[in-house]
Amino acid sequence: MVTSSARIVSLVLQIATIASLVLVWQWAALSHPAPYLPPLEAIARGYWRLVQGDLLFVAVLPSLYRLLVGFLAAVVLGVIAGLAIGYLRALDPWVRPILEYLRFIPAVAILPAALLLLGPTDAMRIFVIAFGSIFPVLLAAIDGARRVDPTLLDVARVNGLSTVQQIVRVVMPAALPSIFAGIRIALGLALIMMVISELIAADDGIGFYILRSQRLFQTAGVYAGVLVIGTIGWALTAGLLAFEKRVLAWHRGWRGLTVASGNA
Repeated sequence: MVTSSARIVSLVLQIATIASLVLVWQWAALSHPAPYLPPLEAIARGYWRLVQGDLLFVAVLPSLYRLLVGFLAAVVLGVIAGLAIGYLRALDPWVRPILEYLRFIPAVAILPAALLLLGPTDAMRIFVIAFGSIFPVLLAAIDGARRVDPTLLDVARVNGLSTVQQIVRVVMPAALPSIFAGIRIALGLALIMMVISELIAADDGIGFYILRSQRLFQTAGVYAGVLVIGTIGWALTAGLLAFEKRVLAWHRGWRGLTVASGNA
């Protein structure tokens, strides 16, 4: 009962906070008119134009395609490479210096080079998104693989599992909590790199739309584009959390049993 009341209070406070910010914005826009402070109805119209009609296919869907392809590529490559490096520790002296060097290169810094090599194409933008978001997944997978209980690996070897089977059936399930933590961080980075990659030599995408609106002094379009980006991030995060909750149901149950056993 207390938990339900606390959730209701938290929800009311969140709604009240958002409503207060909206009211302050509208009051400022109406009482102090300025080009950089459009009223909410203008922003709402711009938002609606982005999520339906021609702009959906010109601005939103191209960005969503690049984001998903680049992000999924980063997740797949990061998980596979991270589990292999974390499990096969003999690879560490060879791979670690390269990883440490690459992960400190800002993804924004490789954008000009990627533009020279790949041109202003979807491949360039997908590469930049993948490069900018792979390292949280990769490092989380390495750390998760190295934290696997050695007893589990000994049991797997005794039962005759091959190296690949040990990674797939023992190491990966044990490392999934760490991997999902890295994936959540990577999603935010992928969203950032999606927008940045569309600010240079682009002719579609939400980043291009925001930049064009800014240059044409269509400030309502700028804010509408930002809100669409936030909506995409919120929707993808909610979907990822739901997927994580389903995949890691066994982990929460195991932790519950462990806590109960410890209290006993």
